[in-house]
Amino acid sequence: MVIHCKLSPYAGAEFLGLSTCKILQEMGFHVSILSDVFEPSRAEEIYGMGDVLGRCTHIRLPEPTLHPPFRLDYLTRILYVIRLARFSRVLNQKDFQLILSTQSSIFSFPGKRLYHFVYDLNDLFRYPMPLIVPPYSRPKPFKSVYFYLLRALYARLAPRPSPTWFFVAGPNLNHQFRSMGHQNSSLFFPPSRVFEPKIPKKNQIIQVSRISPEKRIEMLFELARRLPQYSFILAGKNPSAQRLLHPGYSDKLLSKVPASLDYIETPIVKNPELLEESKVYLQTSEEWGVLLTLIEAMSAGCIPVVPSVGSGAEIVKLAGVGYIYENLDDATEKIRLAMEGETRWSPLEISERAKQFGPGAFENMIRKICSEDTRNPPT
Repeated sequence: MVIHCKLSPYAGAEFLGLSTCKILQEMGFHVSILSDVFEPSRAEEIYGMGDVLGRCTHIRLPEPTLHPPFRLDYLTRILYVIRLARFSRVLNQKDFQLILSTQSSIFSFPGKRLYHFVYDLNDLFRYPMPLIVPPYSRPKPFKSVYFYLLRALYARLAPRPSPTWFFVAGPNLNHQFRSMGHQNSSLFFPPSRVFEPKIPKKNQIIQVSRISPEKRIEMLFELARRLPQYSFILAGKNPSAQRLLHPGYSDKLLSKVPASLDYIETPIVKNPELLEESKVYLQTSEEWGVLLTLIEAMSAGCIPVVPSVGSGAEIVKLAGVGYIYENLDDATEKIRLAMEGETRWSPLEISERAKQFGPGAFENMIRKICSEDTRNPPT
């Protein structure tokens, strides 16, 4: 079984979850997927994944009550925790040979092989909500106590997960994990798609991102205003799940698109030439986690320009190509350097260095998991 509780955002982690399903199916496994939604056509539309999701058996995650009556929100959360605990006990009765939680979930499978993929310390045993407060909000003291009580209630009704192994996104996060005592962890890179550079490159800068506050697209817009002599492209996704999570955000943001920037709402798999023809790939997000599009852009021969905070800097340092910036002024100069300076790396060299992060290593890791005994976990 593959557990990916929040499949609806259709972002990098969701591609990882679907890729895991695909590899397991190719190995002859029958795969069940535990998720909030089950939309096989969307998997093909956004990721080009064919009928991978359609060949899975769907296990639907219990859904919380949406928009409960005023003053009943706290009660409905308690009832939802009880439902989740009951659901967890039902899952434990099913005969799964292998469980991969491609989002670090709260479900436990005593005595069975369980693997967790973790992209941030805040993700650990986080899904599904409302057991853990989202990392982007700072609750008031009352809410902190309330969420603590929810977690305590769940722990009383259902056991805490004890994974066989943690796969952690990024060297820095893996170091933190091990310093916390999780010695059963190792580094992994996501199963990125591979693109080919189109030469000669166009003098354009691209960012591929869903429309969400943590992506800091406002910074991309400001850089486009500061550098009107260059062509900028935002290849974006604006899924309904994001719009519900951040009401009005995308409308307000996209009402202020700079003149030098073209916003194209499309999955990059439908228009790969946008990456393949671009000279520079700009990342503004400071996230720690799955950065598929950065690796894909490098495979397309784009010069990466990334912030000093987050997984992007780790990837650029490991690859030995690209530029790292500290702030907005520094980003402005690094883009000028990448666009006009003497090119230190050819598109073909950048593409070649990106191969170390390619999908082959991820597939080999999943195949190794399936062939190993619990007494001999991966390293």
